[in-house]
Order: sequence, then structure tokens, then C-alpha cells
Amino acid sequence: MTSVAHDSSLSADTALRPVASLVLGDIEVGPDVIMSFATPLWGFPDHHEYALVPAAREGLWWLQSLTGEGVTFLLADPFVIDATYGVDLGDTERATLGIEQPTDALGLVMLTLPMDPTSGATANFRAPIVFNLAKRKGMQVVSRDDAHDLRHPVSLDVFPPQASGVRLQ
Repeated sequence: MTSVAHDSSLSADTALRPVASLVLGDIEVGPDVIMSFATPLWGFPDHHEYALVPAAREGLWWLQSLTGEGVTFLLADPFVIDATYGVDLGDTERATLGIEQPTDALGLVMLTLPMDPTSGATANFRAPIVFNLAKRKGMQVVSRDDAHDLRHPVSLDVFPPQASGVRLQ
């Protein structure tokens, strides 16, 4: 079983929570990686808590539902893919997430991996997921900018391997 915690200062007596995942296998997560969504992700109304864990490549994260072992998303740092990208947060989104400074926010985009090996991965730049890691809150934000693509082509090679990330099972 893989254990995941972002905060290395967590005490040894901090309880890790077991999480079953069809994609990641059985993992244990610390409370610092559990993110709450007041508004559920589109299409997943019954899932409000997720674990945000680093993947085996730098700049990629797994978002695993704590209540559905089959609900796993792969998220990416959009700025690695497109340095000119910008996340458009309104007052309501900032208030919901408790974001007071830009540095409070982590914006990630959802990736779609192809079933067909001849197709490439795509990123949803239109509806990024924004996190306030300090408050452990997340929210999907639909961009007001029509220029953001729903299926932006992505090469996963731009994300270098890292030893500490969680791998597919």
C-alpha cells in the first residue's frame, strides 16, 4: 500500500486514511491531501471529497474520489503545457475557495487519456480545477474566455518522471 502526504511535518500519530482506487490500487492518504468540493465536479454529483496525490511525472496529479473507487482523474499543471494560459477566477470563486492572494491558488486542468494508442492526450483548458491547498478546498471553474479549448492536445513527454509519485496499478 502506498502512503501519500504533502506535509512532511505531519506527526507520526496522524492517522492515514485508506483509499481504494481501481486506477491507483490501495493507497493511504494524510489529511493534508484531502480536498473538499462544495460544488461537485460536473457529472459527479455524489463525490465531494477527493485525495490530490502527485503522479509519477512532475506536474501531474491524481484526483481520487474518497467515496468511489472508480472515480479517478489525471490533472496537469497547465502552465507546463502553455505558459500563456491564465485561470479566470471571479469574486464568487475566490470567496468560495478562500483565496485572498494569487499564491493561495493552484490551478490544474483535467486530462483525457486516449483509448486508442494512435490518439493523443488532451487537456480541458475551459474548465480548470482550482485548489486552495492551505484550506483543502477545490472547485471546477468554467472559464469566461471562449479562447480556452476543451480538448487542447498534450504530449505527456513534457512532464518529466519523478520517483516519489503514485503510479498506475
